[in-house]
Amino acid sequence: MLFPQVMKFGGAALRDGASVRAAGELIAAAERPAVVVSAHHGVTALLERAAREAADGRLETDAIRVRHRALLAQLELDAERLDRLFGELFGVLAEVRERGALDAETLDFVLSFGERMSARVVAAHLRKRGVEATPLDAFDLGLVSDSRHGGARPLPGTGEALRASLAEVSGVPIVTGFLARDADGRLTTLGPNGSDLSASLVAEAVGALELVFFKRVAGIMTADPARVPGARVIDELSFDEAAELAAHGAEILHPAALEPAVRSGVRVRLVDFDAPERPGTTLARRAPADGPRALATLEPLHELVVPLPTRDGRADTSARAFAALRDAGAEPAFASVVGGALHVYANREDALARAAERLADARTDGRAFTALTLVGRGRTLGADVLAALDSEGIAPHHAVIQERALSRSVLVDAADGARALRALHGALFEEREFAR
Repeated sequence: MLFPQVMKFGGAALRDGASVRAAGELIAAAERPAVVVSAHHGVTALLERAAREAADGRLETDAIRVRHRALLAQLELDAERLDRLFGELFGVLAEVRERGALDAETLDFVLSFGERMSARVVAAHLRKRGVEATPLDAFDLGLVSDSRHGGARPLPGTGEALRASLAEVSGVPIVTGFLARDADGRLTTLGPNGSDLSASLVAEAVGALELVFFKRVAGIMTADPARVPGARVIDELSFDEAAELAAHGAEILHPAALEPAVRSGVRVRLVDFDAPERPGTTLARRAPADGPRALATLEPLHELVVPLPTRDGRADTSARAFAALRDAGAEPAFASVVGGALHVYANREDALARAAERLADARTDGRAFTALTLVGRGRTLGADVLAALDSEGIAPHHAVIQERALSRSVLVDAADGARALRALHGALFEEREFAR
């Protein structure tokens, strides 16, 4: 194997000089790691704002320069180290201002500077402390994607190119996450949390034994700890359970980020950057035990109701409904046929309203719902969910429960969402022995 361990540092783990130093200590202590980095915390938002302001005729670049100059100063690095990238970025923004328009391709190019500068800062700090390190842009290593700017997906064969390129690197490679290039050479980005996907692809390519995501959380929790004080860390979770949680709203890992890891069999850990000595959560191919694993929350959701014919034509009506949803920009979270109508739930009320205008007799009513999803295996978990809600006097508006499925979901009025989440966690995780 080229590198036995791949280490991924998110933006929150690289927020300031002290954090970069802490990351440097972890990297220096590891045996032949490859490192993937996100932009420093908040930088992607600064870059997007600068791009949109340039399209509106305002060239505001001070915040980006000051943010990175402060980092360089905190790390006692040359203040002019990033000037070439600053010059390139500001030139692009000036062109956007002159055109008065911002397209998706140009926005991707502007956003790329976050990861590109982060990799150079981290590598420079490592070299300053005596660790041989090289900043590398993933698109120059052969990470090729399709051309969907803002949400590109890697093309088959990318791993071979990454492996061949990284085999030529001496010392520690510091690779940009989030970035790729399409077949025509245009820079692309991999969408929200795309740096996790980058890290997983690198781990697969180099045959790593372990992929470690350093995040400012203790690990994957039984529920959002900000909403449920009794939430606890899950020691071990299967890949499909983690993907199911992510698909239903849990902010853990990008669901697609797990696919290369599953293919390669690499051991995946989520570790608390602030307490790296703790084990965090390990992802495995198989679940360690049956029983409830975690709760995910998705909100606010809104409902579109589309009446269906009583007999023939149901398939055609459903197809028209989903075509209208696609054209309106609505991404359904749940859909089912109940009482002679198609019920679709999505998080964009405006998009559902546009879809309803194109469909005869379709309606939305402005109500907001919270979807609560229990992930785990067990033949009675659906009944346990309903019983816990009933004990609190909460009646689900909609339920998707199949006892042999990996997840069971209920939708409740948004006003009851927080209370329902606490009730479910109390009944399923706090009042019974928790299978770790």
